[in-house]
Amino acid sequence: MQNKTTSIKTKQRDAILYVVLMALFSALAYALTFFFSIKVSFLTFDVKDGLITVAAFLFGPLSGILISLLVATLELVTVSATGFYGFLMNFLSSATFSAIAGFIYSRRKTLNHALISLIIALFSMVGVMMLANLFITPFYTGMDTAGVASMIPTLLLPF
Repeated sequence: MQNKTTSIKTKQRDAILYVVLMALFSALAYALTFFFSIKVSFLTFDVKDGLITVAAFLFGPLSGILISLLVATLELVTVSATGFYGFLMNFLSSATFSAIAGFIYSRRKTLNHALISLIIALFSMVGVMMLANLFITPFYTGMDTAGVASMIPTLLLPF
């Protein structure tokens, strides 16, 4: 009976630790948006994705998705000038990058595999964001899809 009680207490402690660490990573990622972000037009480059990806490396890809959702939601209700569209794009970008990198890294945890996972995640995020820009940005900017497509090589892709 004591082993069962000890096992339950260990599981509860682990669950609490996980929630606390997710909150800590979320708070730190949110704080990074104030100190290390670069704005170009309606686009923002945030360093927070690196921290979210570290959490995905440590705790798995689902953690990266959860933290991405929490941080994007916090930004939506506090500092966002782009509203729901910015929230959606922000979440897609961070979640794609961190989840893919975390998933690939979880299969084999070596430095080389970490670098490979980051490169694959980068190209995956660029692909997802290019498609998302074609479908979501016209609603935000009021431009037609052809106008947004013309922005891809000059503004969106380099960014």
